[in-house]
Amino acid sequence: MYIQNKSSETYDFLTKNYIPWTLASKELEFQKKIKTEVENTDFVENFYKNSNLVINNFIKNVNIDSRTYKTIVYITGKCYPMISRQAEFMRANGYKTYLISMETLSIQNLKMIKESFDEIIHGCFFFPTLGKILNSVHPSFFHVQCWMWQYHLGKFVIEKNLKSKVISEFYDVTGMYASSDDLSMVFPKHLIKQDFEYEKFIFENSDGIIHRYKESIFINYAKRYKKRAKILEFQQYPIKIVKSEYKLSQKNQKYKFVFCGTLIPPNDPNHPYEIFNPAGLFYTFKKILQSDHEINVYQPLNSNLEFNSWLFDLKNKSFPNTLKIHDFLPISELINEISKFDFGINFQKIDIKKTKVSQDTYEGAMGTKNHTYLEAGLPIIVNKEYKYHDEIVTKNKIGLSLKSEDLSNFNFLINNANIKELKKNVRKFNIRNSLDKKGKDLLSFFESL
Repeated sequence: MYIQNKSSETYDFLTKNYIPWTLASKELEFQKKIKTEVENTDFVENFYKNSNLVINNFIKNVNIDSRTYKTIVYITGKCYPMISRQAEFMRANGYKTYLISMETLSIQNLKMIKESFDEIIHGCFFFPTLGKILNSVHPSFFHVQCWMWQYHLGKFVIEKNLKSKVISEFYDVTGMYASSDDLSMVFPKHLIKQDFEYEKFIFENSDGIIHRYKESIFINYAKRYKKRAKILEFQQYPIKIVKSEYKLSQKNQKYKFVFCGTLIPPNDPNHPYEIFNPAGLFYTFKKILQSDHEINVYQPLNSNLEFNSWLFDLKNKSFPNTLKIHDFLPISELINEISKFDFGINFQKIDIKKTKVSQDTYEGAMGTKNHTYLEAGLPIIVNKEYKYHDEIVTKNKIGLSLKSEDLSNFNFLINNANIKELKKNVRKFNIRNSLDKKGKDLLSFFESL
């Protein structure tokens, strides 16, 4: 009972005071110190002096458009392609789309999403500021990003109990990722308890839920809640069909691989491999590079140089010529850039006997990087342990699905792959699963709410 009260106190304090968004997951006592520091300055006063005009214009434009058009206000911590793709499609199909980002977006991030929204507010920072905007706008829909450990955003939007319908979009679902006991290997118990409470609230009070899991696995998980929301699986479907270069297979050919996504250090006590499977990427990278293939790593939007130092060490100490590290690119540029390579990597060494990651994840999760590679025309290499990954690869013949123990035979397996045929199959897959085609399901979903 104490933890539940603590959770409520933390949520109330966070949402009623000027605590910066980036500190939303910090301990309550730390947030109280921040509140005191902020109150001893004129920071909030200056914040509103500088932003009131922008906020008022945003509110005015949403409300004017809502008289004539169907409107969607998207609310995110940071705007990633999963949401911006959907917004771009909805905008192209007659909806007016608006974005509120709690974080300040980089020029690169803004460039990536510029075609998705009619207007953007970013650097919203504080829940009281978000609350003022939400209380003043009357769109047809709110679409809120629900991210593991950041569920307070979804709860806050729904709890406003406004007349607009609320669609909650899940990325990783805390309860589907691992059990509370196993998560406690890494995360504080009060934070885990809080996330499970918020997750329940979001499932039971959303008007619609969008997710990136296999539909049957997600629906089965949702049965634990008294849900009334409509549910839609929606992946990062391709906007355009990129023609990737075909290469004739040659014996002992050296390939160019690409990796785009979150990088987890190996042997990091804060990210143990039992909970963080990407910690096994190190072994995949090393095996590929030892075979004299090339790997191109494009750092993610939330890249941290200190956190990724292991990657630079691997390059500088062992593979200076064949491990190439690139800065983040907006997705449209990234897709064109990586289309010149041979394979996309979403494969890591997993100890399935020791893993604490749940069966829901292994059976139903789908990595967005798979669809990024496919849109670029690249065959993908995935873990057979991830059943949904394995299903789309084997069913459509668009890459290689390997068990972790196959890593020792990686070079043999890759040299026996018919890359020309795989790339043809990827193109067919993209045509069948384009955003233009799959977007019809998204339109129907909104229209049914």
